[in-house]
Amino acid sequence: MRKIILLFILCAVAIEAYPQWTRLCNDFEPNISVTAFDSTVISGASSFGPYDLAVSYDQGNTWTGRNLLQSGGVIYLCTDDSMIYACTPNGIYRTLKDTLNWSSYNEGLPAGQINKIILKDSIMLASSNSSVFQRIVGDTIWTTVCESSPVSGISDFDYDGNTLVVAGYNGIAESYDRGLSWNQWPSAYIFQFDAVIVKGDTIVAGSGAGIYRKLISVNNISKVSNGLEELWNPLGYDYYGEFEQFHLIGDHIFVCGQTGVYKLSDYTWDWEFTGLEYWTDALASNAEMLFAAKGYQGVWGRPLNQLILSTNSAPVVKSPFSIYPNPANTIITIDTQTTPGKNTSLTILNLQGQQLIKFHLTEANTMLDVQAFPPGVYFAKITDGTTAKTVKFLKR
Repeated sequence: MRKIILLFILCAVAIEAYPQWTRLCNDFEPNISVTAFDSTVISGASSFGPYDLAVSYDQGNTWTGRNLLQSGGVIYLCTDDSMIYACTPNGIYRTLKDTLNWSSYNEGLPAGQINKIILKDSIMLASSNSSVFQRIVGDTIWTTVCESSPVSGISDFDYDGNTLVVAGYNGIAESYDRGLSWNQWPSAYIFQFDAVIVKGDTIVAGSGAGIYRKLISVNNISKVSNGLEELWNPLGYDYYGEFEQFHLIGDHIFVCGQTGVYKLSDYTWDWEFTGLEYWTDALASNAEMLFAAKGYQGVWGRPLNQLILSTNSAPVVKSPFSIYPNPANTIITIDTQTTPGKNTSLTILNLQGQQLIKFHLTEANTMLDVQAFPPGVYFAKITDGTTAKTVKFLKR
């Protein structure tokens, strides 16, 4: 038997006080990069504002502005055990964590912009728009790994100690000898890739055409875009906007970009929308929080215990659920195909990741009155405590 859940009843008795993303800072804009360690959060700004850096020592509760002289803005930030590194239009700067006394770290680099730096054991790799450089800890200069990128215009790269991958305007290229030789992805996957990450046997890369996964051991590439918001479908081609950065927390992959922040759901290759909608530029995390830099909308944070479930149980939500009609005017039906377990709940989120409704599911078909929702895009998330599935729907 299907039942209708009325919106006004839910608003009165079923909405939980469960915080989602919270704006931590909106005074230092536009924020385009972020790093975090212990209780310190540092966000880098472009060259348009009065400060290069917004700094918080108390998990984002209070902030001060700092300048990194002659940097021209901070494009990317990262940390190791003792140092913070900043990539800027004028090269690389670094400082001890506890001093924020920055100095140039450009010995051997050509003049100009450095977009990203990766620290892996004793190896540091850095990229410009066309080249990759390396510096072993203890060396006095940077040396060139790849003077001319195998893909035009490096937008992102990653290195896990074995696999080096670069993403650019015309595809993805990978190297297993740190840049001595390269394998470029086939012509069927020549897109403008904006972000890439290596995790074990898997390369994950994001482009306007969607997110793609390569299993290195079997040389298999597949599209893994389920759960992502599709902006439009021009001339029959899928378009998901730009992806700015992948971020790894343990075994969990997050991605941010034009349509917000997503988490790769456990046990499946479905992406779960977490909020923040348009143009999230960068992600970082410490032991407690995931932080996001959102350009002209400041720095945001969300507790990790909301995003990552600490369980080793097998999933109970095994198949995608459906919502119809979609688009909808007044009533939607949530069809889970089978009777939900006793711990299964449904959450409705808006594009900002704000929780509008949450209640327990008890039947395979549940009707929900959404007539009072403002027109727009919403996300329905079903979770059983071990895994989650998310489906997008449109309210007219």
